Amino acid sequence: MQQRMPGPVAVIGATGNQGGQVAAALLRAGMPVRAVTRFPDSAASAALRRAGAEVAEADMAHVTALEQAFAGAAGVFSVQNFWELHRDGEVELGLNVLEAARRSGAPHLVYSSGIGCTEATPVRAMDGKAQLEAALKTAGLPYTILRPALFMDDVLGASLPFRPWISRRMAHHRKVVGVLFLAVLRSAFHRRRPIPLVAMEDVGRTALWAFSHPEASAGQAWDLVGSRLTASEVLRDWQAATGRRPWPLPIGPLLRAVHPEMAELVAWLARHDAPAAAAPPIPLATFSEWLARLSPAPSG
Repeated sequence: MQQRMPGPVAVIGATGNQGGQVAAALLRAGMPVRAVTRFPDSAASAALRRAGAEVAEADMAHVTALEQAFAGAAGVFSVQNFWELHRDGEVELGLNVLEAARRSGAPHLVYSSGIGCTEATPVRAMDGKAQLEAALKTAGLPYTILRPALFMDDVLGASLPFRPWISRRMAHHRKVVGVLFLAVLRSAFHRRRPIPLVAMEDVGRTALWAFSHPEASAGQAWDLVGSRLTASEVLRDWQAATGRRPWPLPIGPLLRAVHPEMAELVAWLARHDAPAAAAPPIPLATFSEWLARLSPAPSG
């Protein structure tokens, strides 16, 4: 049964990708949102205020500031950007969020982890999330874990999985980043190997369900996978929807040389089946459904 929230949901990363989708889903449902950000005067924060969110300034590096931002919250959404923080920073800030939520008495924490992040692994982009999952399970807080697959949105260059100085430059060239993502899928995955994909919007929709049904979602861990397609199927559907033929870039050796953390992540996903977790209690968009929502792009 859906419950009315007794206070706002404090959303970490509300000006970013996943947190932004969570904030948007909550606001569309008429639920109060407290956007927690380092940059309360940014254009993104101003847009959240116009949409009806409260904006609270706090840095994940400071537990006391987070505790103040979480005061009176009905729940906390937690996500950390590995590509910006590296593994140790991801774990440190994730533990800070967990400690602040515990101190503030937050009644529910929803954590966005990643598919396959269930145990220690040498894959750096996954291991920090596995450590945070383990800490969450023993923290004494009601929790829900979301494990999103690779994001469909990355065919549009949504995630910018680079060091901060590179991301700032590539933010103006997202179409190129999307082309590189498609090239990575083509080069890393065997032609018959299914690739797990999910729409970023469905992170928001699933978090909304968890916060709306705290008793039913407490202690749950859900794999967020809308489609499992081979690289050929992804490229076929992308070309059919956009009219653009993906570039056949031999990116594998280059990726290993210039972005080893991404290379080890896609290599693991291309060779291992993640331990199966439960599916979320709502339907998730397939890749073809997600593509159908996009505005038609010019061919070429």
